[in-house]
Amino acid sequence: MTTTILLIRHGVTDWNVAGRWQGHTDIPLNDDGRAQARKLARRLSDWPIRAIYTSDLHRAQETATWIAKRHNLRPIMDSNFRERNGGIFQGLTTEQLNSKYGDIWRQTRYDGSAPPDGESMLEVGIRAYSSFEKISYAHIGETVAIVSHGGTLNILISHLIGLPLGKPASISLRGNTGLSIIEIDDSGLRLILLNDVSHLSMGRKDVESGFSMMTSTE
Repeated sequence: MTTTILLIRHGVTDWNVAGRWQGHTDIPLNDDGRAQARKLARRLSDWPIRAIYTSDLHRAQETATWIAKRHNLRPIMDSNFRERNGGIFQGLTTEQLNSKYGDIWRQTRYDGSAPPDGESMLEVGIRAYSSFEKISYAHIGETVAIVSHGGTLNILISHLIGLPLGKPASISLRGNTGLSIIEIDDSGLRLILLNDVSHLSMGRKDVESGFSMMTSTE
């Protein structure tokens, strides 16, 4: 019996485009982000998704809602899947962070410590993994989706593939609406897809055949 958990990054926002640290700031999707979410929803429309969990921040909620509509589901909000709280860094670009908070910024990037008024990577990992574990036990043998954020998913996936909690791997989750897939069965846990955004360049027929190719090996 295999449990399949889809880990999804939200669609793009204006702050993503500008390179601003969003954190807990509740920035909505822009028009491109909504188009991305619709394409992902179309890709997943025939997948046997039984539940959709999402960060309670608007950009994740809206992404989840597009997917949920295809499955007659209502997204379940969970603040544990929020992005890392960037504290005083929120709203600033990398250039501004280097200029205004150089030493503190570099330190938080090096060791994952909390920025002033923010969260450490370990704190993010603890809350995200806690909810992931509960969901995986609640949906044994099912397929479920979790919509979250690039930083949070990096920390979570890194732990799932064997790194200490709060220590992110050198993996890229930059693609908005990127799809990662975790499978869990009696032999353990496997990461079988990482931040795939092929739906953004697929036509409708390609999206539908992509599902058929994935399920044919099960």
